Amino acid sequence: MPRSIQQVFSLINSAPVEKLAGFENQSVELHIKRDDLIHPVISGNKWHKLKYLLLHLQSQGYRKIATMGGHYSNFLHVLAFVANQLNWQATFYIRGHQEQPLTPTLQDIIEWGAKLVYTSREDFRGLREAPPDLPEDTYWISEGGMDEYAIKGFVDSVADLDEVYDYWVIASATGTSLAGYQMAVNQNQLKTKVIGIPVLNNADAIRQNVKHLIGEDQQPELIEGYEFGGFAKSDVALLEFINQFEQQHSIPLEPVYTGKSFYAVNDLINKGYFPSGSKILLIHCGGLQGRRR
Repeated sequence: MPRSIQQVFSLINSAPVEKLAGFENQSVELHIKRDDLIHPVISGNKWHKLKYLLLHLQSQGYRKIATMGGHYSNFLHVLAFVANQLNWQATFYIRGHQEQPLTPTLQDIIEWGAKLVYTSREDFRGLREAPPDLPEDTYWISEGGMDEYAIKGFVDSVADLDEVYDYWVIASATGTSLAGYQMAVNQNQLKTKVIGIPVLNNADAIRQNVKHLIGEDQQPELIEGYEFGGFAKSDVALLEFINQFEQQHSIPLEPVYTGKSFYAVNDLINKGYFPSGSKILLIHCGGLQGRRR
């Protein structure tokens, strides 16, 4: 039986914050915001992106949605699940061709009833500038949920933090999460520094997206060099780190987003990037379905 949006909201748990042991020698504190634990599927920053958007769609009477994304997109995965729960019609424009083997992500999306429309690389880029012609009763969601509704969700997500941190760190693909956390800092006049770890080779695009979303006020920092070849790519060093980290801390990671941001923070701590006494909040952005390759 389809759920209402209010029923979907009731499925979401609060995210605990855990302090990790093992960094005393570096004289820093590392805390993990476990957004991966808010729901088995609707996890992490994807929920923050969707929270206010769903309320807007409900207020406008939409029951049909369309958006774009890739073969490993956590955003599409969560959106397809939510659409299935609400009995909404979802259409996803995918870069690639129908003959490609389905990733586990796309297999789930199809099972949940979403329609896939494959596009060429050129047409896919074009959708970033102008959405396709859609019926009036279909709402187009920008790639990765990059809009003002997402920003409000991220500001909300850190409102109940019990402690003050010197740094917030998050993996970044489009820059939407990064912009939301920076907006929270700006609005609350915090001294916290927001850092994004790009997971693909698009730091300049992330900077432009952040400025588009929150204006020219204080901007987050991007630390490049931890892309591991690009989006959804990895190497032995990254996979070994993920395995060792999970064994030591019992926190699951995946190689698309969280593996890279956790690797980066660990490396930066070891290199002395963070001043002595720093208190760091590393945000686990969920998406553990990306472990399946």
